[in-house]
Formats: sequence, structure tokens, C-alpha cells
Amino acid sequence: MCLLECFQTVLTALREKRKLRVEFAGRHGCLCRWVCVPYRLEYSAKDDKFRLLTAGGANSVTVNLGRMTRCELLEPYSPKAYHPPQPRTETLVLELIDERNALERVMLHFSHLEKETVRLENRRYRLTLRYDREDQTELLIRVLSFGPMLRVVAPDSFIEQIKYRLQKQTSCGL
Repeated sequence: MCLLECFQTVLTALREKRKLRVEFAGRHGCLCRWVCVPYRLEYSAKDDKFRLLTAGGANSVTVNLGRMTRCELLEPYSPKAYHPPQPRTETLVLELIDERNALERVMLHFSHLEKETVRLENRRYRLTLRYDREDQTELLIRVLSFGPMLRVVAPDSFIEQIKYRLQKQTSCGL
């Protein structure tokens, strides 16, 4: 089954509120089969990938459509009996120095997130971002890409992860 056929089947399942049987190559190359309730299709511009967010049993799984080898429509499900998992949102507070168009770049980079921006001084801003906890690693990498223009103010757990990443890079001689 080609990617386009999988994509069309996923769209049909989402529109008609039907379960899916998906088959895909897992992270380590193993073949996975999953009967699921699809609840959202996402596109990542950064990775140029479509992802299907699913639920089934007690688990929820995100499947990269590019890894799907088979996708089959199953019976309809009752929307009343199904509630998609609620995202666990976190808040990240950053301070930004607007040099080299940093403010514009940050706004573009994090445009998909709910945010508040407050001007503190002439070229200094405080940004409050709300994000899904599952996206924390990607967010961490994006924050680090801004270097000294962006400083994490809160939460402490995110600051610790930044410190850990920087120490790890320093110890590798990067």
C-alpha cells in the first residue's frame, strides 16, 4: 500500500469516525500492528512528516505515516464512548534579547504554540509558551538553537535539562 493510499484511508477514518488497523515499521525496524481510534492528523513542517495520533486500549500511539505499510478501515466507533487523550500541557518562560531579528525568528519558530509576549525593556522580552509535554525534547532543541539570545527562566526542570545538554556537548568537545 502506498503512502497516498494510507493517507486517504486515514482521512476517511477521521471523517467517518471509524477504527483503523495499521501496520507500520517501528523505531527499531520491527513490524507493528495496531487497532486504533484515530483522533488527529498532524503535519510537522520541521520534519516534513505527517503523524497520526491514535488511541487504543490503555495506550496512545503516534504513527509516522511514512512508516505505514498497511492501513485498513474497520467498524465505526461511537464518539460518545471515545474521548481523545488530553494533552499534558507545560509552561515555559523565556527571556529574549532582540538582536539579529531574534524576536521575529522566535515568533516564527514557535508560531504553532500558544504564547504571551511582554516587552521588558528596549530590546528585552519575556515569552511564556504553552506546549504539549510530549514535545519537550523538540522544544529543548529549538530553544538551544537560539544560543545566548534566549534564556530559560522557568521551570527549573527545563533549566536542568538545558544544563545537562550543554555539559554533555562540552564533554564531547563540540
